[in-house]
Amino acid sequence: MSDRDDCKGIAVTGHSAQESVRGTPGRETASPILEAVPRAWWLPALERGVPRWDVCPGAVSHESALWSLDPDYGAVKIARDLTMATLREWGMVRMAGDVELVVSELVTNALRHAGARANGMAGCENVIQLSAMRRGAELICAVRDGNDSLPARRDPDFMAETGRGLHLVSCFSRSWGAVPTIAGGKFVWALFT
Repeated sequence: MSDRDDCKGIAVTGHSAQESVRGTPGRETASPILEAVPRAWWLPALERGVPRWDVCPGAVSHESALWSLDPDYGAVKIARDLTMATLREWGMVRMAGDVELVVSELVTNALRHAGARANGMAGCENVIQLSAMRRGAELICAVRDGNDSLPARRDPDFMAETGRGLHLVSCFSRSWGAVPTIAGGKFVWALFT
């Protein structure tokens, strides 16, 4: 069985930061299927909804952390603080500015969009989880919410008060995407190197 066969039936979206910056003529702004990294090392853990390494066979030289956050806007600062402490512990402080901004955007999006939908929909749990996973020089920051709707990046209106979050995530990470979890909901992840 190939790595690609493992992915059958699972919608994995992603977006390259380079595409975000330069744009691609004729391409819609919704996230395309992630072909550049068809079975990235972090996907099995995120798909299972438990981003821990005991569910990632073959992982070498890795560390991970997972936090559950209260679904209120105080969670954004808490998420930044937890991530920064983890980066210091892992010796990855050089990434701090970019990671801090992206984590803020991902948690804010989960609170603003998914949390509001989950409150009014049967079967949607109102949960926010923050995960940081590291293997070598690669860092994944991922935020889980209980809503199954995958995010779609739109062209930012720089005069609008909101709507630039995923554009910022695209600009400040190497790539990003979303993966539904087996238990429901999704993780939106960002890769840093």
